[in-house]
Amino acid sequence: MTAAGTKTGTGIVTAAGARAVEGRLDVADTGTGFTVSVRSTDAYPIHLGHGIADDLASRLAPLVARLGSPSVVIAADTGVTHLLPRLLQQIRAIDVPVTVTPIPAGETSKSLPGLQILWQSLVEAGASRRTLLLGLGGGMVCDLIAVAAATYMRGLPYALIPTTVLAQVDAAVGGKGGIDYAGAKNLLGAFHHPAMVIIDPELTRTLPARQVRNGLAEVIKVALIADPALFADLERHSGQAPHGPALTPIVRAAVAAKLALLADDPFERGDLRRLLNLGHCIGHPLEAATGYRMLHGEAVAAGIATAVAVAHARGLATSADRARILNLLAAYQLPISITPALRGRIWQRVEIIRRIRNGPLYLVVPYRPGECGVLDDICHAEFESALNDLAHPTRARP
Repeated sequence: MTAAGTKTGTGIVTAAGARAVEGRLDVADTGTGFTVSVRSTDAYPIHLGHGIADDLASRLAPLVARLGSPSVVIAADTGVTHLLPRLLQQIRAIDVPVTVTPIPAGETSKSLPGLQILWQSLVEAGASRRTLLLGLGGGMVCDLIAVAAATYMRGLPYALIPTTVLAQVDAAVGGKGGIDYAGAKNLLGAFHHPAMVIIDPELTRTLPARQVRNGLAEVIKVALIADPALFADLERHSGQAPHGPALTPIVRAAVAAKLALLADDPFERGDLRRLLNLGHCIGHPLEAATGYRMLHGEAVAAGIATAVAVAHARGLATSADRARILNLLAAYQLPISITPALRGRIWQRVEIIRRIRNGPLYLVVPYRPGECGVLDDICHAEFESALNDLAHPTRARP
C-alpha cells in the first residue's frame, strides 16, 4: 500500500509540509544474502554577494516553508553579537519561533563538550527533525553546526551565515564538519551538506586586519592549486588586505575554485591525496601545538611555506616560483617560518595525520601557482631541513 503523496520507484517522497528528498535504495538478491545500493542527492544554493544579508528574510522564508520547519534555532558565535540584532529582525519576520543559542568564541567550543552543550540547547528549544539550525559566525561555528546537525535526531537541516573571510571561502563550503578531540584537529566529524549558505563579504567589514589576512591564507591556497589568475590578482593588490566591495570578487573566485576541486569526490571516499590539503599536513599540527593561539589560516600559511621549501629542495619548484609564493604570504603578513621550540610537537602530531590518511602523509606541495603535486611522505630530516631553510630569509626569498 502506498501512502498519499508518496511516489514509489523514484525514491522521491513528498507530503504536506515536507521537504522533497531525493534518494533511492536498490536491492539485489544474491541467493545467500542481498547487495544493497543506496544513493542520495543533496542540492542547495549558495547565495553570494555584497550586502545580501540585508535581505535575509526573502531567502530564508522560502527555505523554512520548503522544509516545513516549525522553528529556527540560531547558534551564534559570541564574537558576532554586534551583528545579531540586525539579522534577528529579519529572521523573526519569517513568523516562526526563533531561539538564540550563544556559542563561546574560540577553538575550545569546537570540542565534544561544546557539541554536548549545543545538543542540550536543541533539546531545551524543543527542536524537531525539521527545525532549521542556523549557524552565524566563523569557521568554528560552521564546523560545529555541521556536526550537530548531522547527529541530532540523526540529521537536522541547517543553514550557514559565515561572518569571517576564512569561513566564507572555506569552512562554510563543502558540507564538512568536525570537532577537535584528543589533541587532534577535526578528529571527529561528519559530512552533512547544508540546506543553504548565505555569504555576504560585507559582514566581515568590522573584522580586525589579522582576521582578514587569516582568511586570505585559504584564498592563496586555492589560488595556488587551481587559479593562477587569482594568485596574480592577489599579487597585484598585496599592499593591503582587501575589504568591503573589493573583497567580494576574491571570495567568489575562491568559493568557485574550492567547489570545482570538491566536485569529483565531495565525501572524500576515493583518493586521500587531496590537493585541498595543501598547507594542512603541517598547518593543523602547528595550530594545535600553539594551543590554537595561532589562527587556522596563519598555520596553513606556514604549512604552505614548508611545502614549497620541500618542493624546492626536491627540484620540483624553481627558486623563482618559491620566491613568488613566499613573497605573497609575507606580503599579507602571514607566517612563513616555524620556531624550533614547536617542531618536535608538530612532528608528533604529524603521526596522527598519517593514521587518518591510512599510513602515508600525502604532503601536497606547490610547484608554481596553478600547479601542485602530492608526495607520499617526507622524513623528519627533510622536514627539519625545510624549516631551517625558511628560518633564513636570504635563502627562503632570494
